[in-house]
Amino acid sequence: MTFSDNSSVHGAALTEENQADLLDIGLFLLDDPDSANTVVSPVGVAAAAGVIAEGGSDEPIIDLKSLQPAWTMWRRWAGPPARHPKKNPVIATAAQIFVDPEFSIKPAYHKAIAGWDVSIETGAITQENLDEWARINTANLIQQSGIRVTPEMKLVLQNAITFAAKWQEDFRQGGVIDDDFTRADGTVTRVEMMGSVRHAPYTVSDGWRGVRLDYTDGELAAFVLIPDADPGQVTPTMLKQAVSQLCRPNETTGLVRVGLPRLRLTTKKDLIPFLQYLGLAGNIDLPTMTNANPVDITQAVQQAIMLVDEEGTVASAVTEVGGLAGAAPGTIPEQPIDIIADRPFYLVIGDVETGTPLFLSRISDPAA
Repeated sequence: MTFSDNSSVHGAALTEENQADLLDIGLFLLDDPDSANTVVSPVGVAAAAGVIAEGGSDEPIIDLKSLQPAWTMWRRWAGPPARHPKKNPVIATAAQIFVDPEFSIKPAYHKAIAGWDVSIETGAITQENLDEWARINTANLIQQSGIRVTPEMKLVLQNAITFAAKWQEDFRQGGVIDDDFTRADGTVTRVEMMGSVRHAPYTVSDGWRGVRLDYTDGELAAFVLIPDADPGQVTPTMLKQAVSQLCRPNETTGLVRVGLPRLRLTTKKDLIPFLQYLGLAGNIDLPTMTNANPVDITQAVQQAIMLVDEEGTVASAVTEVGGLAGAAPGTIPEQPIDIIADRPFYLVIGDVETGTPLFLSRISDPAA
C-alpha cells in the first residue's frame, strides 16, 4: 500500500537522529522514581509539541517538524479504536485543537499544521467536551481528559493513539504460571508469567537479552528488551542499538524460550517539564498561531494504558495541552535461547523495519 505523502509505511522518512530523538523523549518521560511501571507514547508527545511549536518563531531544542512522519506513518493500519486485540492490527489516531470563539487563529497557522493531520474546532471548551473526545477516540480505554478546564482556558490540543493487535503466535499453548520476578533492588515478587517456545528474532549481546514478538501482519511487533545493567542507566543510544538488532534485515532468528509477564500498565504523566525543556511552556509567543500573545501553556498531560496478555496487546494514549491567552539473518541453535522477562525490562511497540516507538514502557514490578 502506498500513500501520496512522503512518510512511508515503515517510516523511511525518519532518520537515525529522528529515531534517537523519539527514544530520548520516551526515556525523558519514563524517568519517574515514584512509579514502578510506566508506559508512554513518544509519538503522541512529539506530535502535540510539534503542533504547538508550529505557532512559534523559535526553533525548539529538538527538531519536531522532522518527527512529523512518526505521527503519520501508521495510516495503513487505520481503523476505529478497539478495546480488544484485533486479528488485523489497528492503529487509530486522532487530533484536534479546541479553540474558544474569542481566540482568533491565523490562516497561516492552519497552513503550518496541515501535515500533522490535526483539525481546528471552534466552540465552548467544556470538561464534558474534552472527556467525551477522550472516550470516543480511545474506545473508552481512557475515560476522562487529563485537562482540568478553567474559565480562562482558550485552547486545548488533544491527540489520541490506540493500538490493538493479536500475536502472530500467541501464548495460549504455552500457558501461564506463577513465577518469580526480581526487582531492581533484588527483592522478589510473584507474577503471572506467559511462556512459549518459538522461532523468533532475538539478541543476547551488547548488554541486552531481547526478543521480537510479531503481531499477526508481521509488520508490527513488541520488542522485549532486558538490560544487564540498571534500567535507569539506559541511554537512548543503547536502547536504539538494542531495538535495531531485532529489526529487519539485521535480525538473528532462532529457537527462543520466551517468558513475558501479563501486563496492565496505566500512567498519567505531567508534560510541563518536558515542554519547558523545549521552551514550549509558560508564557510563550506563538505569532504564527495568533495575535493574542503571549499564550500561557499551563497544563500538559499524557494518559496511557497498556494491556498485554496471551492473545495480544492493546495500548492507548491521550496527549493534551491547554493554554490561556493574554497572560504571559542467523542460524537456529540446537537448544532454545532463554529470553525470560523475570527482571526489569523495556517493552517497545513499533514497526519491524525501524522500531519507531509508538509506545514505550519500562516495567520494574509487574505485580505493582
